[in-house]
Amino acid sequence: MIDVKNEMRYLLVTRTLDGLAQAGFLSEGELAVAKGLALE
Repeated sequence: MIDVKNEMRYLLVTRTLDGLAQAGFLSEGELAVAKGLALE
């Protein structure tokens, strides 16, 4: 069963990371690493 609370947290974090990358605060490599950490 999917843990909805964790899924919502993951979506919030990845959307925030995408926004930071679009604003120029994260490189593509940093974004990939950050998303990998968020998945764990």
